[in-house]
Amino acid sequence: MIYLLLLFCISYYLYCEEKFSHITKMHLLVIVWLPVFFLFFIIPAMQYGIGTDYFTYKNYYSHPELLELYYNKGEYLFYYLYRFAIENNLGEQSIFYFVSLHNSIIIFYTFYKLRKAGINIAIIFYIFFTVTGIYHNQMNGLRAYMGVVYFPLIALMLSESKYIKSLPLLFISIISHFSSVMALLIYLMSLIRRNNYLVCLVFLLSPIAFITFIKVVPYVVELLFSRYSHYLTGGYSKGVSIINLFSKLYYLPLFLMFFFIYLKRQPISKFLPGSKYRNYLEFGIIIWAFTYWTIILSLQYGFFFRAQSAFIFFYVFPIYYLLEYFRERRFKYHFVFTLLYLLFPYFIKVMLFAKGEYLYNNYLFN
Repeated sequence: MIYLLLLFCISYYLYCEEKFSHITKMHLLVIVWLPVFFLFFIIPAMQYGIGTDYFTYKNYYSHPELLELYYNKGEYLFYYLYRFAIENNLGEQSIFYFVSLHNSIIIFYTFYKLRKAGINIAIIFYIFFTVTGIYHNQMNGLRAYMGVVYFPLIALMLSESKYIKSLPLLFISIISHFSSVMALLIYLMSLIRRNNYLVCLVFLLSPIAFITFIKVVPYVVELLFSRYSHYLTGGYSKGVSIINLFSKLYYLPLFLMFFFIYLKRQPISKFLPGSKYRNYLEFGIIIWAFTYWTIILSLQYGFFFRAQSAFIFFYVFPIYYLLEYFRERRFKYHFVFTLLYLLFPYFIKVMLFAKGEYLYNNYLFN
């Protein structure tokens, strides 16, 4: 129930703020957003026993020598945050405060960048919360999501051709969790020509490419990511269940509807050539089109499900385009139905079959 309250409270607050305040200056927006930022931050910070790694992370507080593993991996951000907590006697729960604060700041700064470009943040937040699972999964995958939250921000900077300025973010992402080296793919995708038909073609043909690629995965991983080659024989080598696949295919009707509208060349009003609004949406759509079907690889090798999850934020952009199209043309029933369509599986996860990251426990009551 707490997640649904969070979803509706923050979405409605952002809707009202954007409709009535029209604030553009960052320092004023920080003040206005502070209540919802606090709500967003405090829930993961106060978590208890969520996921499989919660007690492992807490155990490091009394056994700091175990942290050397992450130092040796080059995951310095997590390592030094935890060492700071230990050396200042901040308590074993403090690492969850630090990670939640870090992630919340980066996510809300990304929202600020999107809002500044004219993108409706209430809609973005609603999609982000119901579709991506990032908010929930960060509570278990602390280190991994400290890196993943930088991916959207890096993409926004690259869409403005700020290649050099984005490098510090890439560096911080990688020293959070080495798997964030996958963000280099975003740099490659930034070189792709932005063409509606090309994006559609990539989306339709990439399943064939990924099905073919399954056969050479062991060779590619061994050649380029040898430190992860043990995943080919460990627990991550087991493919994910068909249910996990269907959970991603659930959104396919919306994506196909998006392309139907996108290719009609009847863009939403702010989708103007050269605008940040268009740059952000177009590049986000490109990244989504290139990475969506990596779920196929996870059927054979489970660790690709984590790779796909690293890019799941970009689901937001085609769905946002679709909702904005309905909103601008006053297709009220289409708009509301789409919101409910997004809410339905989320409601099932948090209310009827809540488990793992979707079953919340608070530190104060345990």
